[in-house]
Amino acid sequence: MPAGGVAIFQHAEELYARGDIQGAFDLHQTAVKKILKNENIIAKIPAIVPDDFPQETLGAIWRNFVGFFRDPAMSFTQTSHPEAYKLLNSFRLSVEKSHAKFEKTSRGRVLLKGMQITAGLTLGILAWDNCDRPTAAKCYKEALDLAATHPSFTVLPPGTVGLEKWVYLDIQQVKVNLGYLVENDTIHAQMLGRGESGNAPNRKDVVELPLPQMRYDKSGEVTAEGSVMFAMDACTKCGKRDVKLMRCSLCKKAPYCGTECQKADWKVHKAASCVSNV
Repeated sequence: MPAGGVAIFQHAEELYARGDIQGAFDLHQTAVKKILKNENIIAKIPAIVPDDFPQETLGAIWRNFVGFFRDPAMSFTQTSHPEAYKLLNSFRLSVEKSHAKFEKTSRGRVLLKGMQITAGLTLGILAWDNCDRPTAAKCYKEALDLAATHPSFTVLPPGTVGLEKWVYLDIQQVKVNLGYLVENDTIHAQMLGRGESGNAPNRKDVVELPLPQMRYDKSGEVTAEGSVMFAMDACTKCGKRDVKLMRCSLCKKAPYCGTECQKADWKVHKAASCVSNV
């Protein structure tokens, strides 16, 4: 009989303890996929774990899985491990993928949010390490916006343990980067004569700003970048800055990073400023 998710996870931990990092990483992916496909996603891990460790087996495996991507001593990236990155990215909030299995129970829905939040934060860190500021900022914002829909992820009640505590602590550790990104990008836009909505027409420039940029890498080390390439166009909905934004087909002004943001913003945009409302 094929091994279940728990047995695969235990074997992965044994490999990790023996120094077989690649083998452990591969088995973590296998365990996640096994549980998602065939097992109870909210089953509790049959072991005593620290209070900042998800008590669900899937959550515990996921915690370790994203940790491989974040560990500064390792080099797990989209380029080096595309299949693992694909699994990570499949839990990004903006990716159109069905997670119907999680919707069957209230705890499943909370677990899904936790996995999506930590996936977004991890993808943001990877983008930040790759000097992709727009994607990093968008991933962070998606993660924090989703966290706000489950209060325990943002304001941890006393005595709370497990998934909620892990996600809460994870957000505290990495949200400083988002603060720097959003604050700096807003200041830069104002310096360049643009508002936060980014709706000035025909401005698709990328400029290099000779300003120091604070940056936290995966190891937590703070560095200051001497200058930054900054896209002047910003998505009206999420704020992502890029030179390849699409624009509302009616007013030709409001920029969007994709159809998801455009659809999500349509009611507000139509009522506030779109020519279709005139």
